[in-house]
Amino acid sequence: MEKTKYRDLIMQYLTALDHNQVITTQKVAQYVAGQLQLETSAVKKTVNVTMARLEKEGQIMRLTKGVYCRKVKTAFGYYTPDKEILFCKQLLRNENEVIGYETGLSALNRLGLVSQMPKKRCIATNLHTKRIPKGMQIEIRKPPIRVNEDNFRYLQILDAIRELDMAPVDAVKPVDVVRATAQEFALKTDQLILMARKYYGQKTLIRTIDIMLEGSYEVTRG
Repeated sequence: MEKTKYRDLIMQYLTALDHNQVITTQKVAQYVAGQLQLETSAVKKTVNVTMARLEKEGQIMRLTKGVYCRKVKTAFGYYTPDKEILFCKQLLRNENEVIGYETGLSALNRLGLVSQMPKKRCIATNLHTKRIPKGMQIEIRKPPIRVNEDNFRYLQILDAIRELDMAPVDAVKPVDVVRATAQEFALKTDQLILMARKYYGQKTLIRTIDIMLEGSYEVTRG
């Protein structure tokens, strides 16, 4: 009876989630514990066992240790969201909390600074020690500071400025692209310069000042 109760609570939690949302056993255990008015540690083992059984039944799919996604039944069979996209979402957000941002060559491509399509998507995240599942084309980096809602756009632009002369930039006017993106994100120039001074090197600071204050700037390559 107790195991059935656990299963019912877990299914109640799972069906309330969007099918593109990552499921972690930690969050499931917290939900079950809250419903039963118990400590999370007291229910975690049973939750883990039940989640493993649901995977065997084909109701959920394991992405990596303690991380799952839903399998959604459609008229054409079961639909499984892209595992790589789901894993990236886990690195970028913890529910509504921002914990990461895209950086590196993949970010430069999305920003329109390079046309080259990178093989890997690069994420700077607070979960930078997390293991990447085998076969996923994802690179994880440690951010300069802990990422949150207020700073992730600033960090993303500063990373782009730092990498301008290291990447195959082929935008006609990369400085204009960076400046326009900063304006699109409604970033404050003084805050951007302050963060460059505190968390990045001297070269990035000078370039940030030059770009944001509309000085002359050229991307140089060795």
